Amino acid sequence: MSEGKIEELIKHKRAFLQQTNPDYAAGGNDMLDDVEAALKEAKAEIAHNLELVNCLRKEQGEEAYQKDCLSMFNTWYDKWFGNP
Repeated sequence: MSEGKIEELIKHKRAFLQQTNPDYAAGGNDMLDDVEAALKEAKAEIAHNLELVNCLRKEQGEEAYQKDCLSMFNTWYDKWFGNP
């Protein structure tokens, strides 16, 4: 699996923190741990939701799948990124 932009950013920030004051680095790493945990949760949630929606494709057809997939994605996006 390739790294996304957020994973790359976290990796670079951890490298930066290794070069800083230990107290500052500890706090920064704790924050990055929280971001990584939230990112992992968001990825798992969307993967699970897409699996569920994919069942519709077989049962109700492509149009229902597309409609529910878009609805699910919008709900997921609002939860994780807010309403633009």
